[in-house]
Amino acid sequence: MKFEPTQPGNPHRLTVDQHVFPKAGIQRFTNSDGNVEIFIKKLNRVLQLRPNNPIFCAKRVWDQKTEAAVGKHIEDRFQALARAIVNGTVTTIGILEKRVVEEFFSLWRARHKFRLEGLEDVVLHGIAGDSLTKDQQEILERKHVMYAVDGVMKGRLLASVHVFGYQNAFLQDNQSMQWGIARSYSDEFIAPDCFADMMIIPVSPRIAIVADQPDMILTHDQVAVINQQAIARASDYYFARRLALIPVARKVRLPFELRFSNRQY
Repeated sequence: MKFEPTQPGNPHRLTVDQHVFPKAGIQRFTNSDGNVEIFIKKLNRVLQLRPNNPIFCAKRVWDQKTEAAVGKHIEDRFQALARAIVNGTVTTIGILEKRVVEEFFSLWRARHKFRLEGLEDVVLHGIAGDSLTKDQQEILERKHVMYAVDGVMKGRLLASVHVFGYQNAFLQDNQSMQWGIARSYSDEFIAPDCFADMMIIPVSPRIAIVADQPDMILTHDQVAVINQQAIARASDYYFARRLALIPVARKVRLPFELRFSNRQY
C-alpha cells in the first residue's frame, strides 16, 4: 500500500506518523538524555532516538478514527494501568485490568501487522460512491466518516473494523487466561517492535505483563530468556534504556512456561 500524503500543510491536522507502540510506553524506557537505545536490524547498528522518532511509527496506514478514537481509547486505559503498576498502586491483574491488557495487546499486534502489510483498498461492486476532492476526503476523515471515491474505499478507512475483529477474536480465545506482573530487581528488559505470538507487554525497564503467569519476581536467567525472545521476534528493531547492559540468553531454554497466542493476525 502506497503512502498517501495529506494536502500541503496538513490543514485538517490528520495524524501522519502513527505510533505502533505508544510514545508514552517508549518514554518509560528513556535514559537520562531522553533517548532510548534502538538496534535497527536493516542497519545492523544501535542509535539513540527520541520516542517521537518516525521509526517507531507507521506512515498514515490507518485512518484518523482508528488513531484518535479507537486506538486512543484503548491506549489511554492501558497507560493509566501501566502508571498504576509502575507506582505500585496496582499489584495484580484482576478482571477489569485483564480486559484493558488484552485490548491493548491486540491493538499493538494489529498496528504492527498494518505497518508491515498495509491495508488494501476495497472495490465496492455496485456502489459508485462520490467524486470527492482531496479536501472533502480529508474533512470526512477528520470527522471519522467512512467514504468511497468512485467505487473504491481506501483500506485505511477499514482499519477500525479489523481492530475490533482481531480484538473480539483474541478476547474469545483467552477467556480463561490470566496475566501476571513480572518484575526484575536488577536486570532490564528489551522492548521489540512487537512480540508477535508471545504474549508479553513491556511496561518499563524492569516490569512486564506476562500471560499465564502469576505475579512474580524474575531471576537474571528469566529476564535473559525473555530478552532473547524479544530479539528473535522483533521484525525491524528493538530498544531498551541501555542495550549494552541488557542480559540476553545465548541458548533458548525457557526457565518457565511462556504463553503463546494461537491466533495469527
